[in-house]
Amino acid sequence: MKVAYVSTYLPQECGIATYTDYVIQGIRMVSPLVNIKVVAEKGAAPVKQNKFEVVPCWDRNENYVEPIMRNIKDADIVHIQHEYGIYSLDGRLPSLLKRLKAAGKRTIITIHCIRPRQISTNGAKEELFVKKLAELADEVIVHLDAQKAILERLKIPSVKIHVITHGTALSNADKKVSRVRLQLPEKGKIITVFGFISPFKGLDLSLEVLKEVREEVEDAYLFIAGGVPPNAPKIVMDYVEMLKRRIEELGLADSVIFPNKFFPNEEIPYIFGASDVVLYPHYHEDRSASGSVHLAIGAKKPVIVFRVPKFEVVKNISDELLFLPGDVSGVARTAIRLFKDKEFARYILEGTEQYRRMTSWPVTVRKHLRLYLGVE
Repeated sequence: MKVAYVSTYLPQECGIATYTDYVIQGIRMVSPLVNIKVVAEKGAAPVKQNKFEVVPCWDRNENYVEPIMRNIKDADIVHIQHEYGIYSLDGRLPSLLKRLKAAGKRTIITIHCIRPRQISTNGAKEELFVKKLAELADEVIVHLDAQKAILERLKIPSVKIHVITHGTALSNADKKVSRVRLQLPEKGKIITVFGFISPFKGLDLSLEVLKEVREEVEDAYLFIAGGVPPNAPKIVMDYVEMLKRRIEELGLADSVIFPNKFFPNEEIPYIFGASDVVLYPHYHEDRSASGSVHLAIGAKKPVIVFRVPKFEVVKNISDELLFLPGDVSGVARTAIRLFKDKEFARYILEGTEQYRRMTSWPVTVRKHLRLYLGVE
């Protein structure tokens, strides 16, 4: 069996590229006989190995249908990783799916994000585009029950929609080693927010959380582990400057660590290894899974999140970790309890351990393999 993945791929700084790599490495580990080809966007590094190759050949800003078709001829299954930032709402991707069907290729599409029309800036156009993709593909993978519900409302047959939870990479980096490596305080409690800087991620609220936490936990720090994304618009740069001003206004200059830089994948286990709590104060309505949350859970770290669709999986650990958007005091009190109440912390860590094992990448990719083989 040969599977061709149509996706961005490493070393592109792209969440879908990283996700696809996790899927591929997981499949190669649990089923090394599968032949894998990545039909990648230009920017990926070419690879040629036994049963694994990466062919960078297309560009999202050009007509990518023909170069992709030329490079999937030897594939039995074509698995497309869809994300709005990669594929515009035009006729190219539907045309590719039609061509694949005409060529007799079995097609699977993972739709990473679904925005219903009432919250989309594109209104009905975006919702109808996703419906068309789901209709044209043979099978559809989503990560959340909320995503499946939208597709069912759009009359996509339930039998072709497969909810496969975002995988979890297990890591166990030592806290002391991690802090020395990243030049973080060796003592004290570190609250981490991770990922590219963006106004919707609520980093300004994380400063308010730290202010309240430090009233009871004096050695608490906030580690903002990320920087601005490539080609960030002015609104993001202005947001960074606002954060710097706010740090000074709140008197937190000595307790906020904000290197404002991109951390490569090899540093990620140490970022979470160094952390005591990981905070996600995001505020948006996208129906998509958070790979970052799964990385924190995989490091067996307590996560505190806002109660938005993106983080609905956290309820599988404990509903007490989810808060209404903007509830700074609720988040701060929970962090304080995790730091001070050993029994509560043990309860959360036990739930985290159970969930990270249940969603580990080997477990997740076996679900992909069963779908490829038609035995799910």
